Amino acid sequence: MNDKLAEWNVYEADFPTSGTLYDQLKFLLNYAVLAPSGPNTQPWKFAIKSDEISLVADLHRSLPSLDPSHRTLYLSHGCVLTNLLLAAEHFGFDHDVKCLPDGVSGERTASVRFSRKEAPQRFPDLFSEITRRHTNRKSFEQRPIETEKLQKLEDYAKGRGFRLDILTSDEGKAEMADILARAQKMQLGNKDLRKELAAWIRPNNSEQKDGLPGYSFGYSDFESYLGSFIFGTLDMSSSRARVETANMLASPVVAVLSTETDDKMTWLKAGVAFETLFLMATQMDVRFDLFSQPIALPELREEMAKILNVKYPQLLIRMGYAEPARHTPRRPVEEVLMD
Repeated sequence: MNDKLAEWNVYEADFPTSGTLYDQLKFLLNYAVLAPSGPNTQPWKFAIKSDEISLVADLHRSLPSLDPSHRTLYLSHGCVLTNLLLAAEHFGFDHDVKCLPDGVSGERTASVRFSRKEAPQRFPDLFSEITRRHTNRKSFEQRPIETEKLQKLEDYAKGRGFRLDILTSDEGKAEMADILARAQKMQLGNKDLRKELAAWIRPNNSEQKDGLPGYSFGYSDFESYLGSFIFGTLDMSSSRARVETANMLASPVVAVLSTETDDKMTWLKAGVAFETLFLMATQMDVRFDLFSQPIALPELREEMAKILNVKYPQLLIRMGYAEPARHTPRRPVEEVLMD
């Protein structure tokens, strides 16, 4: 296993049962850092104090052009929080969560106090899916996803106060594919946005533990050397839009996660719901490919909202069956743990 993927090899049996509380809480973070973030910027830091873990926004890893409001950053922190709480429940910890404990302008997005008292399980049993979950940018098989699986995902989102629109008709998928294509052309046609994205594209053999290796896009080792240059220098917006449009039209399902409000607290909680849905899908061997580009462009986001009759779309998702894809790199806990 390449060093940059070593963090995915975390083993339940290594939990320090006889260790200190600090050691045990630190071990839980091995699962937290496996959360998704776009484009694998991993914009998080952690602090452990007594029985509490704080999740801190690392704004040095934000995307000022692509994500000026930090919406996707807060969504990714919700995903981190989900993994942390799932691991805590698995190893017998109760948890008391405070979101935005220092207010909306504070750097801490969440604080969690842990105890060994008995408590009801608050999440589905998805712990073992944390190390299996991955974003899959491959073409999906054409076989449909079973109705009961889709209903399970839709019901979970609804039960948490969110909405997951499941689109299986050619018309519905075509509408979202068209919006995504226009978003790709608008974003990748902008040189500044292109350069910001290019900074996170890596050669396949890079030892960096963040960003997107070329294999994430199907690049060969040779092509991956040119990936950052291609994204940053050449306007590939039309060709990229064609690829994404074709993949979306051929996928059995397209989905959109939406919310009733649109602020930091909402984004954080939507991230918790989304990561839970992602892990539920993983458990059912359903793959996700994720898109936030249309949501970052107000006019396209409004168009999506009007089509779906929702208030605030947060994520566009392509769903289907496919063979597992390779994981993307992760930084080890030691690199993200603050003194």
